[in-house]
Amino acid sequence: MSLEKCDLAIIGSGLTGMSAALAAYSRDPRQIIKIFGMPFDSNTAKKGEIENIPGINKVVGVDYIQQIITQIENLSAEFAKEDEPNKLEFINEDVTALSKNETHFQLITDSRNIEAKTVIISTGLPELKNTIKGEDEFVHKGVSHCAVCDGALFRGRKVAIIGEGNFVARGALFLRKYCRKVTVICQNSTLDSDDRFIKKLSKSERVSFKFNIDLESVEIFGSQNVEGLRFQEDGESRELSINAVFVELKDKPDLTFLKDFALDITENGYIIKSAKNTTSVEGIFAAGSISGEMDYIPILMGDGYEAGISATEYLKK
Repeated sequence: MSLEKCDLAIIGSGLTGMSAALAAYSRDPRQIIKIFGMPFDSNTAKKGEIENIPGINKVVGVDYIQQIITQIENLSAEFAKEDEPNKLEFINEDVTALSKNETHFQLITDSRNIEAKTVIISTGLPELKNTIKGEDEFVHKGVSHCAVCDGALFRGRKVAIIGEGNFVARGALFLRKYCRKVTVICQNSTLDSDDRFIKKLSKSERVSFKFNIDLESVEIFGSQNVEGLRFQEDGESRELSINAVFVELKDKPDLTFLKDFALDITENGYIIKSAKNTTSVEGIFAAGSISGEMDYIPILMGDGYEAGISATEYLKK
């Protein structure tokens, strides 16, 4: 692998990372920026209809991500020169290792070796997989980890969605459009989402809830495909007949690619950052849900924008 160079490397190409790229490039279009990751695998791309972006009434997550990609590409083209390489580049690969020599950070992907002056980490929260009994056995046979991606495949069927928070609420709202019956399985006493979503869900005759369900008791069963769920409710064994289950659980941040750095993190594994998005390692900035920010589009966008500006000012110094 030949060595490539850039000024700013952004690890994570979801909403937060692309907001950081927009801010940094607008601040100084002379710098070379590389964005790592797959935008359409991001949490924002997997959301259904988004209604909390100021000035935008309603937009589907995947369409919104495409709009931002197009915006970045157009901005890059605006300042491009024929005799210079593209200064703003998407690299659709994950960073597998990050290290540092005396002067630069080294980023390794499956096919590339990049040297950067500074780094923004905005990889978000990964999906928590293989935590439900039978989950791995029935993947692509009725088990999915993205209601928005696969919900329409089960039009007119009975389904369940496991998890909580706004992400699951949006997933349930999306599923109710296609599925005959949607059961939301929560391990706590509430869905822990915005009241606006709960109001919409409570008005739908197609949606029902199961609260205080110990996820360790949940088992997916079937012959060739998913046929149902077994679980404990109020001390009794229950069985739910369904054709699909959407496991929408979020894991702790995946920081394995940062093993060479002694970053300060919280007890729950989130990167600790300052108001200017700096971390305990000079030259590394963090933004978005990987640092514990709430999963709200405007918050994630603003945090990414702040990180992009802070990283650019650091480079100027």
